[in-house]
Amino acid sequence: MDILFTILSFILLISIIVGIHELGHFLTARFYNIHVLKFKIGFGKELFSFEDKRNCSYSFGILPLGGYVQMLGENNPVQEESDIQLQDKKSYLQATPGERAAVTFAGPLANFILAALVYFYLALVGTTQLSSFVGDVVPGSLFAEYGIEVKDKIVEVDQQSVTVFNDINLILSKRIGDTGSINVKYLRNGNEESISVPINNWLSKNDQTSPSYVLGIQPFLPPIVGKLQDKGPASNFGIKEGDLIQSINGNVILTWQDLSKNLSQLPNQLIELQILRDKTVENLMLETSSFLDSEGVQKGRIGILASNNLNQWPDEYVVEKKESFFSALLVGIKDTYRYTLLIISSIGKMISGSISADNLGGPIQISVLAGSAAKAGYVTFLSMVALLSINLGLLNLLPIPILDGGQLLMIAIEKMKGSPVSDMTLEYSMRVGLVLVVSLMIFAFANDIARLI
Repeated sequence: MDILFTILSFILLISIIVGIHELGHFLTARFYNIHVLKFKIGFGKELFSFEDKRNCSYSFGILPLGGYVQMLGENNPVQEESDIQLQDKKSYLQATPGERAAVTFAGPLANFILAALVYFYLALVGTTQLSSFVGDVVPGSLFAEYGIEVKDKIVEVDQQSVTVFNDINLILSKRIGDTGSINVKYLRNGNEESISVPINNWLSKNDQTSPSYVLGIQPFLPPIVGKLQDKGPASNFGIKEGDLIQSINGNVILTWQDLSKNLSQLPNQLIELQILRDKTVENLMLETSSFLDSEGVQKGRIGILASNNLNQWPDEYVVEKKESFFSALLVGIKDTYRYTLLIISSIGKMISGSISADNLGGPIQISVLAGSAAKAGYVTFLSMVALLSINLGLLNLLPIPILDGGQLLMIAIEKMKGSPVSDMTLEYSMRVGLVLVVSLMIFAFANDIARLI
């Protein structure tokens, strides 16, 4: 079922961002009265198709890995223009260079607009996010070495203000491949302190772990019980969803990470839990079960998952973000802009070699992320839609023949020289572009396979 859910999430995600991209081309072509022959999402055998009154065919292919809008005069102009029904229709080749440029650019633009609308919507309806409190410090990590402790609250990274934990990762992502230092300010018991952590070609190699975890911190997760395993120790001995675990055998538990570490050391043992339920403290006795970790070490557990219901969490550990209409609109534009700059910076670092190209992900990686995002809830899934939509928009603007950016380059050359680019030039450039795009896809797919091995 997990595999099916992941596949369906991937199809939905790709269909949305590709569909919006092609819709940008389609609507702009219609605006300039350029006749559209076909609007297709996916490739291969058509699952279904229909035709509108303007003789445009709409279809969905069995492989949801792309799509296209085919206009009259595009690809096979001789055949199309010989059709009697189409003789009075405006073809793509009859459009002015400016009109063709607008149609071409409209696809990537639609992706940026989609991202802005998603961020606008999330800001308008409001989201509850993890605050910037530190929930765990990885032993031996850089932050551990420089004295960061559990319950410290990060307030600034590289002179940029931080309110939620996601801000930390966003700012740190800009430093991937850099050499120098990362400056951090944090609050401890109400007092502001700061550290400067040196980095050298930081995360330049393939590493799918979040930047904050690499530095050694994880967000604060309160020890609140979420889902319970059927017939597990917790459900058998009276633990309920929403219970806050305060101690194990008298040892105070502050975070979910504390809870996991303590339980792992107690396989198949009778333990005493102190819990807070409905503002009442209760003590429960239960016997842990056990499992073998990846190294064959026996560890304890009680069959519970962390709660993802942020409404159950203490107010100080969550941040409510909700904006007015116009403020949300500004947030949508700003978030789209900053993520666009981040992706451009990452592409530049990848080209220069300061970031390994092994970080490039393909359809398998995207499908895994899509599945995880969908499981995490609609907010996370929509955020993934926005981020990948920006990626698709930027990818298509690369000056590679066969992509929108390559077509815009050809139109620009045509405008400068005063005549269309020769058919031979177009043909060879398309071949080169196809080779480049296919090579890129193969490389990304190979990276996906390498991650699975």
